[in-house]
Amino acid sequence: MMPWGHLAVGYLVYTVGTRLWYRRAPQDEPSLALALATQLSDLVDKPLNWWFDIFDGRGIGHSVLTVTLLCGLVFFITDRYDRRDLAAAFSVGMFSHLLADAWQAILSGRLEEASFLLWPLFPAPTYPKDSLLDHLTAWFVEIQTLRLSPSALLTSEFGIQFVLLVVLFGVWAVDGFPGVRTMWQLISRVRIDTSRTPD
Repeated sequence: MMPWGHLAVGYLVYTVGTRLWYRRAPQDEPSLALALATQLSDLVDKPLNWWFDIFDGRGIGHSVLTVTLLCGLVFFITDRYDRRDLAAAFSVGMFSHLLADAWQAILSGRLEEASFLLWPLFPAPTYPKDSLLDHLTAWFVEIQTLRLSPSALLTSEFGIQFVLLVVLFGVWAVDGFPGVRTMWQLISRVRIDTSRTPD
């Protein structure tokens, strides 16, 4: 799944859960924790594959065991600061990523393709080695296909994820764009700190 697909799935699951559990829209800091968590598995495993030829794009960062330990650690740390909401959002982001990567293999009975979920108890499946440039090139080709054949929006995996991105933006707007204010404050603070000249 593409980065924006993971972000869309994670945020949509999180906003529905937040509205059912807390009766409100997601808040700023948890939304940012969620966004980071939806990308973290790939931020670990993809560079290991691209640059070091370790795993095949899904390994340590895509293991339920690793993710459970990491989420437990995040819960332990945030609990000390009474910010369990951050741990909950982070956990939704991490586990939604695994679910989005594995659901097709699991539902179709091709469990060997989802063996990365139980790494290191089972070896991760082997995929062709690729690079960031390979991914960007493939995305460009897919975007060209969407432009030439709009029906691909509903018939191709890439197109469906593009539709998910549009849905995500709409739902995020209805929620009041949580996370934007906090990001803007962080960026402004960094600008102020870097513009200060030493005495």
